[in-house]
Amino acid sequence: MKDKKQDNEVYILGSETGKGGKKKIQSWKWILAVVCVLLILGSIFYYYSNKEQTPDYYFEPEETQQSISVSIVDTIQSSVENGYIEVLEEVVNDVPLLIYVPHKLTMSLALGMPDVTDPDILFATMAADIRRDNKQIVGDFVLAGKRLARGVAKKGFCAIENNKVTIGLGESTPLLQQVIDSKGSFFRQYPLVHNGELIENKPKNKSVRRALAVRNERIIMVESKQKESFHDFSQALIDVGVTDAIYLVGGDAYGWYYNKEHVRREFGEQLSDLPENISYIIWRNEE
Repeated sequence: MKDKKQDNEVYILGSETGKGGKKKIQSWKWILAVVCVLLILGSIFYYYSNKEQTPDYYFEPEETQQSISVSIVDTIQSSVENGYIEVLEEVVNDVPLLIYVPHKLTMSLALGMPDVTDPDILFATMAADIRRDNKQIVGDFVLAGKRLARGVAKKGFCAIENNKVTIGLGESTPLLQQVIDSKGSFFRQYPLVHNGELIENKPKNKSVRRALAVRNERIIMVESKQKESFHDFSQALIDVGVTDAIYLVGGDAYGWYYNKEHVRREFGEQLSDLPENISYIIWRNEE
């Protein structure tokens, strides 16, 4: 019909009307409109491509506005006189890191929140991820020889057998059955570094990162002092000499350690509504 506007015509509200009560935008205004649309689409694409992408099974406590890497001195003193955690600060490629080095300690796996008042726990940090929907542990999980969860959604793993800790990568490994038979422990996490090579991971968000790693044939824990992507954190681990590493729950995940002066320091944030299936790796004195 003659009164119908054409779908491909654009009009300016409030402009003077010409023949038929319509006035088309001049060609330069068309160009300006197209440029504006492209800028808007580009901004939307940039926003969503950089937006925190978190899988449904990825558990990491929400971050507070305060920097969670700042240690808080606690008044509780450890009764233990020999074991402790040494904390080193290193910066590589503008990525500041805290490196936690256990001294005279052995590592084990625990299910649930450890007793924060237990002076014999000299280092504790969250280990495996859990699903957001059913709050179950993600991937193979063995505690004292009992298999509590199955799956290989994450190919990195940590096996603890007879006080020996192995960090590896693979959908299948004989170590899984070995720790079951020997009453050991096992959990899975994102692989970060394997044999000195960087392993890419799908989540693209930035967060305070933590890793269980091997450097100079020694098991350590590494934490980023600021929010980092998986890629940048993994590369920083390689640059400081890490040969193998798997991820540990980062963000505001709560943990603590005792330094050489036997003063307890904390990181992260204690939450009152933590799922029951959270797991921790803990260090105690060598037996």
